[in-house]
Amino acid sequence: MIRGIDNYLATYQFTEQPRKRAVSEQPTEKPAVQDKIEFSDDALERGEQSRVQSAVLASLQEKFPKMTFSVGTGLIGKNARNTGDNANRWAFTLDPKLLEKISGDPEAESEYIQKLRDIERATAFAESFSNALGMKTVYCENYIDEDGQLHHSSVLVRKDELNEELRAQARENAEKIIERVREKNAGAADKLEELLNKADETGELVLGDDEMKLFGEAAKALDPAQNEETADGEEEGGESESVSGSMGINAAKLARMLAAAKTRSQVQAVMDMIQSDLRECDAGKEQGLDVDEASVQAAESLLEEAKSRMSSAEDREPTPQEEMMSALASLM
Repeated sequence: MIRGIDNYLATYQFTEQPRKRAVSEQPTEKPAVQDKIEFSDDALERGEQSRVQSAVLASLQEKFPKMTFSVGTGLIGKNARNTGDNANRWAFTLDPKLLEKISGDPEAESEYIQKLRDIERATAFAESFSNALGMKTVYCENYIDEDGQLHHSSVLVRKDELNEELRAQARENAEKIIERVREKNAGAADKLEELLNKADETGELVLGDDEMKLFGEAAKALDPAQNEETADGEEEGGESESVSGSMGINAAKLARMLAAAKTRSQVQAVMDMIQSDLRECDAGKEQGLDVDEASVQAAESLLEEAKSRMSSAEDREPTPQEEMMSALASLM
């Protein structure tokens, strides 16, 4: 009986196992591999727009190293990214249509680059004027629309550490700046004086588009090159153009700024400005403009002096008085 069962099992194992192996050895079908990924026309267009925007932003960042750029469609209001320690007067949101215009037309690019330079000058004046007043920025937004127009919103408050003596010095500094502006633009000087009085009374300034336009006018009044262009025949209210086709660097102003710089960050700021001016002159040469080589050489010497001073400058935050004096030097 046991032998019969053994024989049956042996027969089963002999006949079934090969069949199982044959079944298991059958090749299994693998899913087809897609060797080409297709994108929709919309996706391809978005990818191309992103590539163009990145290229334009990189080019602008090279031309305006102090400014930082992002893409957006307007002011968004106060949030954690633009208030307190994150308030950055040099952060700008650019409309995507502006980037498209800059990328597609060399003449339009030249026009908008000039508008950005005007915005850069106005921003530099705003920063220096607020520092001269002994104030700090606690909120700031900048948006440049598709036509290259600046839309601005910011709040400045008086620094807590300013005592009565420093406040008096701040007012004296601001009055000196205003009188310099008055020599070329009495209307702008009157409006700056109104801001000064308001800052004294309230300890706070709320700035918008009109104030930034005012700072642009004041910056132009303090810029010898801009004044020469106006004297050569620029129409009132027109855009600034170099009629004579020449440009140069205000080395005397840079020397005053370097003399007022006491900390590494202040010396570095002067170095950045000198390098920016030198790059602008190089660009002018490429455009065929007549560049004042003597002013370029003076700026290059100042740059070397600034580099040598970096090792001896103190690595600390500047005091309110040092900030005010540095700001005054940048505007006088």
